Amino acid sequence: MEFSFSQLKMAPLIIDAIYKGGSANDLSSEPLHVLFPKLGVNGGFRKVNRMDGSGKPAYVVLYTSMQELEWPDYLDEETGVFRYYGDNRQPGRNLLDTKPRGNALLEDTFQKLHSYQDLTDIPPFFIFKKGVEGRDAQFLGLAVPGNPRISPDKDLVAFGEL
Repeated sequence: MEFSFSQLKMAPLIIDAIYKGGSANDLSSEPLHVLFPKLGVNGGFRKVNRMDGSGKPAYVVLYTSMQELEWPDYLDEETGVFRYYGDNRQPGRNLLDTKPRGNALLEDTFQKLHSYQDLTDIPPFFIFKKGVEGRDAQFLGLAVPGNPRISPDKDLVAFGEL
């Protein structure tokens, strides 16, 4: 299923659907900020805060090209497990040392999950990957943090950190 750029404001989220980018040669053609009106137009982590002034995230959109050879984000369609390498792709840099603070958001999310405190403060994560053409995006699904088959100390790990 595919939704044109002009349909995005009313388009439902359907797994595997393609959300077409616009025809302009700039970021205004990016489809995700039309689907999610308060969302930014670039980056892997795109967080929208709650309207209550708490600074807590209402929801997060994770966007991936799934084409990074050294950082291969991956969705196992049989198990539903999504492996995401986060927003720090510089070997030797601290896991949390990034401007978008996406990995810090993940760390906070997993801490809340494993402490069983503030579970209502864990935002939903909408997962999209880069489409085949232009700025198109494909919806992969809604991610729920954690996995009963993965130890809590393995949820968020750094590879190559000094």
